[in-house]
Amino acid sequence: MKISGNTKSETVSKKWEVTFEDEESVSVFKYNTDVSKNGPVSVEFRYKTGYKHPSEQKKKTIGELAKEARKQTRVKK
Repeated sequence: MKISGNTKSETVSKKWEVTFEDEESVSVFKYNTDVSKNGPVSVEFRYKTGYKHPSEQKKKTIGELAKEARKQTRVKK
């Protein structure tokens, strides 16, 4: 006996965004089930005004750190 009926599964397209905000930036993850069911389709990072990237800050060399340490020990005496 054959069972007749609609065996075609319906897929529902869903689109949504998830937004995360912290002190330095706003991250927006966009999802679309038509494109990918496993992860976000796109991710946007928007940095707030006044944000300074860590690589833009100058790192001190060992010599500069040693000079500062000597100055601090001289001040304490």
